[in-house]
Amino acid sequence: MIRSFAEVDHRAAAGKKRKLAVLAPEDEEFLQAIRSCHEKGWVEPVLIGDSDRIRKAADRIGFSLENKEVLHRKDRQAVSDLGTSMLFDGRVDLISKGQIPTAFIYRSIIREEGKAGTGRNVSVVSLWDIPGVNRLTSLTDTGVNIRPDFPAKVKILRNAVFLFHLLGYEKPRIAVLSAPLTGSNSSGSLKDWEQLRAACSEGTLGTCEVVEGTTFSGMFLRRSPPLGDPEEIHPGEIAEILLVPNLDTGNILVKLDFFLDVKRRSLVVTSRGPVIIPSRSDFRDSIEGELALGLVVAESLEEKT
Repeated sequence: MIRSFAEVDHRAAAGKKRKLAVLAPEDEEFLQAIRSCHEKGWVEPVLIGDSDRIRKAADRIGFSLENKEVLHRKDRQAVSDLGTSMLFDGRVDLISKGQIPTAFIYRSIIREEGKAGTGRNVSVVSLWDIPGVNRLTSLTDTGVNIRPDFPAKVKILRNAVFLFHLLGYEKPRIAVLSAPLTGSNSSGSLKDWEQLRAACSEGTLGTCEVVEGTTFSGMFLRRSPPLGDPEEIHPGEIAEILLVPNLDTGNILVKLDFFLDVKRRSLVVTSRGPVIIPSRSDFRDSIEGELALGLVVAESLEEKT
């Protein structure tokens, strides 16, 4: 079981080199990350985008593209479609977003999953490495589904459970986040929690457990601290998968890593392999970290097929 990003990095370094399609790597920061991973022997990159811009950016950082595959596409949807089709055809092992809006990539994945008949939806799992917690936890969906209904939440959770199985978690725990019950009112997400517990017991979500408690603070703080004692992190109560009620909540919560002592890495796991979605404002180190996560997931997928 992978318990930290340090373990992720170690496994990425120990694994074999994998073919990576990079969508629009047209700036220095992304190319520096790709160059670093290539020099470490992690990836063999296929660079897809405006070839003139890619080559100019590579020249500025002294990254030789000799013997590198560069596929020229200017249209952003064409860039995304080509890279995603290469993943689903098995020509590459994983994809990374460069300077391209994620909406294009989500559209491509939905199209390819539809052609493959998998019934999967697209959702982002954002992993957190929290000091003092001896395993990874996550928030989902933090990037795609705006106001997921119950069937969408089932698919979101199946994606997250699948990812945690790949990371070695035999029975990941799920917390369905909601506002607390007040009076006779019950929020839609709280009702979904009850249904998701039933779905979990029926095996619909995969091998997992839906835990008691639905508030974010309840996951991280002691529920009944001794009188006068400050509340503190209680690692035993933190589930591996935190399901957010909507995209706004997920996007806000996941950005707390800017203020908290946690590290974050995000990805989409398709039926054919991982898609890395670093922010266009990310620096090289964080991009490399997300690529390491993708490499580990790609290796686990290969072992299971």
